[in-house]
Amino acid sequence: MTSTAPWWGTSLFTLATGLVTGLIAAFAALAPKRTERRLERRRLSREYKETAYPEITRATYALATAPLWSTPAEEHKALLQDLVAATHTAAFFAPTPVITAIHELLEAANSLSDRRDDIRATSRPGHQGSIDLARAEEHAEALDQIRAALQTFVDASRADLEIPGGYPILITPA
Repeated sequence: MTSTAPWWGTSLFTLATGLVTGLIAAFAALAPKRTERRLERRRLSREYKETAYPEITRATYALATAPLWSTPAEEHKALLQDLVAATHTAAFFAPTPVITAIHELLEAANSLSDRRDDIRATSRPGHQGSIDLARAEEHAEALDQIRAALQTFVDASRADLEIPGGYPILITPA
């Protein structure tokens, strides 16, 4: 009786089987570590988001509620810069829906800041620091715009963090 395989075939088959078994064992050992690293990255990302998202909300609230006349213009600029800095941190970790909401929020914040600068330049304070009635509606529109943008951001960020329920935006004119 003769063999149909060459004499070295058995050795090659044994070597190939050992190599494949070794590769499968190595992959099986690395797969959990890879999954573990992915979960760790997600956890760290969540920790950053849990601090960055509320910081954006706080900075927006500070900007929106700063009194128009009793707060110096430089302080208004500093509040806007605080908001911009907070959004840069969050945008690094945020998914696309949150980044879109951040852009909308920054547009609203810039609009509010520009309107406040314009109101300060073209009018004078009313009784007890109130806004001139001719410009009050314009200021209220800017506040409504930033309130809506903040609500959009909060909804997107809470969805990203998988936090159920709503969050009331409590921005009232100063």
